[in-house]
Amino acid sequence: MKKGPSHAKQSAVMKGLKEALRNEIDGAEFYRMAAGAARRDAVRQMYRFLMEEEERHRAAIVDQMQRMTEGKGMKFGRAASAKKALAKFKSPLLTDDLVKEGRQVEGEVAALSIGMTLEKRAIAQFIVLRKTAAGDARAEKVFSDLVAWEQDHLDVLMRHYDHLREMFWEEARFWPF
Repeated sequence: MKKGPSHAKQSAVMKGLKEALRNEIDGAEFYRMAAGAARRDAVRQMYRFLMEEEERHRAAIVDQMQRMTEGKGMKFGRAASAKKALAKFKSPLLTDDLVKEGRQVEGEVAALSIGMTLEKRAIAQFIVLRKTAAGDARAEKVFSDLVAWEQDHLDVLMRHYDHLREMFWEEARFWPF
């Protein structure tokens, strides 16, 4: 009897990877457009950073799809240095003069919110794919790693969004409690 995931399971995982690939392409394009529309260099830097991250995700997913096509098990490698870079990433976006610009940064704030939505959607997709791959330990690990990668991006965006919101609240002397 042949060991490994069933053909139906492999087909479902491949279909899910194709959907995830489209999301990574969409995400990279969104961050590219957000960088192009940004009026501040610091904002452009942050969106370019996230765009490059999405492009690395795309390459990782294409690699997984190729491995599956070749009959190889899934395998995902992420350097520890990449995770550390994300954890330490501090955008030059969050400066005191940003608050003084008021309405001029509304687009950047909206883009942060949209980016958070994209990352949450990707996390949900990879969680579903991990469940679809249940029983294939290598595939489950790949999807767990991809969930963690997307969570890191969400954390970066949320950290900036929350900090920006607090800066505006402080400037307006408004606190909801």
